[in-house]
Amino acid sequence: MRKRQYRRKTLRIYRDLVRQRIHYLYKLAVEEAEKGRHDYAANLGNYIKKLSKETGTRLPRDIKRGLCKNCGLPLIPGVTSRVRLRTQGRFSYIVITCVRCGWIHRYPYKMGRRND
Repeated sequence: MRKRQYRRKTLRIYRDLVRQRIHYLYKLAVEEAEKGRHDYAANLGNYIKKLSKETGTRLPRDIKRGLCKNCGLPLIPGVTSRVRLRTQGRFSYIVITCVRCGWIHRYPYKMGRRND
């Protein structure tokens, strides 16, 4: 096996291990947030972000949107976050508010029709 192929293979294995660890930590953070241990859950969320940044692996969309960008707490509707649907003109979006820090996340979910 050539050196370049070996590096690609080891990098692929390394990133796969990091993704597995991220999924496990996110699951643990959600469980802790449901139990009411918000500080520990937020620490786990911040560790997930740090691990992703240091290793250069991209967070999956469900995990990235599932963590508060300000405090790192897992956003669980009704437990650690408040979810509302808003419409502004042609655009509709989801407004998720973190209960702990008040940070607001807005994600579009429906685009208006264009008449050409």
